[in-house]
Amino acid sequence: MKTSRWNRFDASSGLWIASNKRIYTYWFKFLQHAGNDPSTSREVDWSAYEGWGDPEVICDPDTKFDAWWKKNWKTLFGYKLDETKPMYSLSTPKPQPDGVRYSLLVYELKGKPLLNGQENTDEGKVGDYWEIAKRIAVLEYPRRRDKGKKDPSYKPEDWSFNIARKIIERELRKTHPSEFSKQKRTLQSHVGRYMRSAEHHLDNVCEGRFP
Repeated sequence: MKTSRWNRFDASSGLWIASNKRIYTYWFKFLQHAGNDPSTSREVDWSAYEGWGDPEVICDPDTKFDAWWKKNWKTLFGYKLDETKPMYSLSTPKPQPDGVRYSLLVYELKGKPLLNGQENTDEGKVGDYWEIAKRIAVLEYPRRRDKGKKDPSYKPEDWSFNIARKIIERELRKTHPSEFSKQKRTLQSHVGRYMRSAEHHLDNVCEGRFP
């Protein structure tokens, strides 16, 4: 596919999609979570997803997005320039994949067991925003570090979650405890916003909208 910042073009089919493939990945994953939500307050309107496939198959954790995408993207999301819109449009013309991705990460990590078998303290309990931030730092920093090795202009540490890395946390607690507390509160606030965004995305996908 040819790419621009927002649109992608597949030369073999002559079709465009309205955004990077990643945003559709997140749509699919949020839909899976909404369909598997144990809460009785949230229910997917599957009539809004005609053509996507059997809900039980979509919600099956073993269903892989790439296989589903290969089978369905042309019908559901592909369009030609002389057409007004695809069968399924995004709710905004310029979605921000990184923000949606962090919202998804925060949502998926909220109920995970604690890091390193920690006791369930007030600061480290399951679902705690600081605990989630530390998990994201563990998951994401290696990718950022590797990118920095390839691109000298890229700064892996210039990142809001950097303070949640164990080595950085330990050093700041020792040398600048007040600054650490301030940055920690700020990061917890960011994680809280991502969590609220995740809940908003879940509500939207239940109605057939994204993001």
